[in-house]
Amino acid sequence: MQRLERVTNLLAILLETRRPVTLDQIAQELVGQYPDRPEARRTAFERDKAILRSQGVPIRQEVLGGDAAGQTGYWVERSEYELADLDLTAEERRAVQMALATVHLGTRWGEEAWWKLERPQDGPVHGASEIAAVLPADADLPLAYQAVAERRRCWFSYRGRDRHLEAYGLLSRHGHWYLVGRDADAEEVRAYRLDRMASGSLRVGDPEAFVRPEGFSVAEAFPADARAVGDPGDGPSVARVRISGPRTTTSWSAQGIPVLEDGGDAWVVVEVPCVNRPAFRSWVLSLGEDAEVLGPPEIRSEIVAWLQSLAGEVG
Repeated sequence: MQRLERVTNLLAILLETRRPVTLDQIAQELVGQYPDRPEARRTAFERDKAILRSQGVPIRQEVLGGDAAGQTGYWVERSEYELADLDLTAEERRAVQMALATVHLGTRWGEEAWWKLERPQDGPVHGASEIAAVLPADADLPLAYQAVAERRRCWFSYRGRDRHLEAYGLLSRHGHWYLVGRDADAEEVRAYRLDRMASGSLRVGDPEAFVRPEGFSVAEAFPADARAVGDPGDGPSVARVRISGPRTTTSWSAQGIPVLEDGGDAWVVVEVPCVNRPAFRSWVLSLGEDAEVLGPPEIRSEIVAWLQSLAGEVG
């Protein structure tokens, strides 16, 4: 029995009950999900309670009287914890729950969204899915999402410069979140990595501040080439690379890489994006000794310094 399923079912019971329930009653409801031995059952239950409370679930408890005198009863007040009515159908709610259960954001507020969704009316959830994907999270992600959803303009500091962006969309690529939109100063669509914005600098303006272009697709606007992702700033955005050896016969043009000079079977000079320096360096390194960065001088110097630092670490 996966712990996620058991904890989810425990929360469902605590939310649905109209009177405090004891551990014995919970174990009877969740047949086979808690150990039979009292000590082991209590230990597992306490761990599950700790998980729920760590996610902000306000579990209440009281010592009972009557037939259950001396035992502790547990429950959760729905009004104290659940989100306001989102006007979701049963299928829509289940779809959101499934998405939150299978895609992990790694944040407390991401987990709380799962727990706070109204539980199904037909009792505990069985067959809960295991985590299928892990998405990175960023402290500014909720604010960035609000900017996109409500068409708010954004201001933030990025690489030492103040930026002004009309937020068109959010996208997760290559392990990072990107805010995509029209840069008012550059007057073009650009993508900015959330984790590269200066901490605490993201601010948003009033809602409905601009009109998103009709038919705009964040996925299509985002560069397909990882080396082109990011803000070029004042630095070079493309580099010239000389490639020799067996890779000279590679069809670079078919890959969308312009060939500037062609030395036949001996060498070629190609032009590739270098906005995303780590991606560019990784590509150069993958070519080994067959690649030489010719320019611009700034990019060549960066690569030389990077390779020297690597050699120093190895030595």
